[in-house]
Amino acid sequence: MKEGWINNYLSMLKYLLVIVLCFAFVRGNINPKFLTSKGSDKLFVGYFVAEDEKNAKKPEDTGLAKLPSYVNIVNIAGMNPSSTYLGDLNLKSCGIDLPYNGKKAKQAIEILKQKNPDTKVLISLGAPDEEAWINLNETSIIRLVQDLDLDGVDIDYEPSVPECVQQDGDVSCKTDAHYIEIVKRLRVALPRPYLLTVAAWSIGAYGQGSYQDSLPKGNYTGLSVNMLRQVGEELDIVHIMSYDAGDTYDPTEAYWAYRSLYKGKITLGVEVPPEAWGGHKYTMSQVNSLAEFVNKQGASGLMMWSLQKEPSGPITDNNPDCQLIAKGACLKLGLLNCNDPL
Repeated sequence: MKEGWINNYLSMLKYLLVIVLCFAFVRGNINPKFLTSKGSDKLFVGYFVAEDEKNAKKPEDTGLAKLPSYVNIVNIAGMNPSSTYLGDLNLKSCGIDLPYNGKKAKQAIEILKQKNPDTKVLISLGAPDEEAWINLNETSIIRLVQDLDLDGVDIDYEPSVPECVQQDGDVSCKTDAHYIEIVKRLRVALPRPYLLTVAAWSIGAYGQGSYQDSLPKGNYTGLSVNMLRQVGEELDIVHIMSYDAGDTYDPTEAYWAYRSLYKGKITLGVEVPPEAWGGHKYTMSQVNSLAEFVNKQGASGLMMWSLQKEPSGPITDNNPDCQLIAKGACLKLGLLNCNDPL
């Protein structure tokens, strides 16, 4: 009799606790993060450059396997889109220049995912010449994704001569039809739930609408406009490469330009200094401001190039390395385990 009374009492307490928690949640007195072990739903995307990886005897000791949980999307850069991958985890044949073999790479990815079940790993496609994209080999790409048990493909399309032209408040590029075809073919080859993302040029959404006069202007002004208009729904995430664009560039303006064309997930990119072009470099103050913008405006997160890049000179808040940027982004975005090293 006494045991039954105690059980009823405990059940009533649990019921009351649920009511209190629900009421507090509705009133905004409890942060939703309190109710989940995953922390924030924001993305922190890191490009993992294959040729910058260090060798390791065991797969668990590779840089890939040891990535922290807050890097919740890992884009391995990269694979030549025209390369022929014949199987057997021979990664050298498709331009993935890791210092260890494909078997160890697959084991490293398995370890990473076991440790961080929410992490997605993609292969990033890139090539310095248009010919490689013209000869896109989606059969090889699918085979590699399946053999490595990857979650999808990232498209880093940077044609050397896009020939974008502005006219009558809009923009078109010679490469529009080809860009659209690339997205279509890869989406057919990799149906959802595989992820299909793009690394979008800094000024790729400029040249149209309210952003026809946005600065800076260049050969890539509007590169992504018509692709997003026609096949944007086929993409899962757009990562804006909001760097290598000089001091007149405003990444928040670029976000709104892309948002005017694409309603899906968008991340804003930062590059470990020095940037490849334009003389601008991200400080921690700017990284923090960009993360605050992401939180305030409902963007999906931040992206970083790259997870292994180191700056020249002493590491300071004004000259941050990849670790400093990653930790700052993790904290600002409300992710977990921000002290874990890259």
